[in-house]
Amino acid sequence: MNNDTLLRQEIRSSLSIVRALIKEYSGLYSAENLTRDVLSVCDDVAVPVKAERRLEEARRLVAERCNRLAYIANRFASRDPALIASSRAQAVAAVDALQDAVFELRRSGQPEQSRGPVLRRRSL
Repeated sequence: MNNDTLLRQEIRSSLSIVRALIKEYSGLYSAENLTRDVLSVCDDVAVPVKAERRLEEARRLVAERCNRLAYIANRFASRDPALIASSRAQAVAAVDALQDAVFELRRSGQPEQSRGPVLRRRSL
């Protein structure tokens, strides 16, 4: 596997926890704080990346979508299952966008790797 594939798998694996948090979020318990928990993991994944506008916007979108899911799934709300499922899917899509931003920024920060062996000319 090449470095890009390994890097993408590493980031995706790290964010799988976030996807699980979103999919399992019920909104029924007062101690649940989806946005805080999700952003904590996202920030840990983004640590090696220099803060840039694209990453900040992706993080903001994740926060907005998680807040919306928390609002819709609140135990005191009407709790429409279709709306909750749609909101979950939107939150996961925001995490996917953050994953892409982290990947691009981490990839651009890596030194360029050689594409193959260096061939030398024989001196005469």
